[in-house]
Amino acid sequence: LGFVWDKYVHQWEENFKALIAYKAEFGDCLVPGITYQGLRLGSWITSQRMKKETLTPERIQRLDDLGFVWDKSDHLWEKNFEALVAYKAEFGDCLVGHLFTYQDLNLGHWVHTQRQSTKLTSERIQRLDDLGFVWSPHAENWEKHFKALEAYKAEFGDCLVPKKLNYQGLNLGLWVSKQRHNKKTRTPERIQRLDDLGFIWKLR
Repeated sequence: LGFVWDKYVHQWEENFKALIAYKAEFGDCLVPGITYQGLRLGSWITSQRMKKETLTPERIQRLDDLGFVWDKSDHLWEKNFEALVAYKAEFGDCLVGHLFTYQDLNLGHWVHTQRQSTKLTSERIQRLDDLGFVWSPHAENWEKHFKALEAYKAEFGDCLVPKKLNYQGLNLGLWVSKQRHNKKTRTPERIQRLDDLGFIWKLR
């Protein structure tokens, strides 16, 4: 007759079957807060995450075998990190524009969030460092232009870069001009490095 002796077991199995169908249709177990196959599958998913410590090992294993995501934030971090690895392979660096979307992810915003975060684990920081992550794009930009200025001096003998000159793919002339006009905002260390290079602060 199909009598249900334990309605909670029955409900769990029904939702699990629906999750199998959802993954077959959408490719993952990241069910939003929706109703699926007449069941509040999204709410059930949230419940499994919250009750993991009380779930039986057998149920945990079945969910794991299905590719269940226990921590959405960890999953999203890993997904964005994998996208950043692919971005670097394609573009050569980790300097993702703030509003740049990549692999259907708002990767630019994620990169910006990593720079601002105070909750990154040492393991995640190390993984980003190993990838060549740029924690301060402004500092990175300054270093890139300074190296170009070193190359310019080696080639032409001075640091008198014409204001509109592009050099090594950089608007080096404009950068040099900005260093002169904004000297008061430069750190003593940067001023010293420019001085050591023979930088001319005042043009006659």
